[in-house]
Amino acid sequence: MPTQFLLQGTAKWSYDHELAEISSSRKILAGMVSGVQALQHHQGNIALSTTTLIIEGINDDEDLIIPLSNMKQLYIGFDDLFPVTAVKSLGILWQPLRIEYYVTAFETKRIYLIIDFNGVYTHDKEWFNTLTEMLS
Repeated sequence: MPTQFLLQGTAKWSYDHELAEISSSRKILAGMVSGVQALQHHQGNIALSTTTLIIEGINDDEDLIIPLSNMKQLYIGFDDLFPVTAVKSLGILWQPLRIEYYVTAFETKRIYLIIDFNGVYTHDKEWFNTLTEMLS
């Protein structure tokens, strides 16, 4: 029986260590100039089931499967690694979704997601609200 998904879409994402490698001036430039590539390093399709967040990378990109039970923290908004100046709307139209999750009992990873970006806004808030409800 095929898995029923609560939400599906496209995603661009980066790990925190990848964003840490981008200079502050490059992040500001991404927010000011239309031709500058987004800060995200990976892209693919994303789906949410009742137990798992699934990201399938495209163009030989990696896949991620994050059990909801492994999620440590959800956050929507900006921080030092993904500043508001890196977005053309300065956060008025959209904000990235940050998920920190357990890989092992002692190791966590953090990803920054931009879901269903159409050039103006994203569906990050909808995903954040749905995940928050499911995890509460």
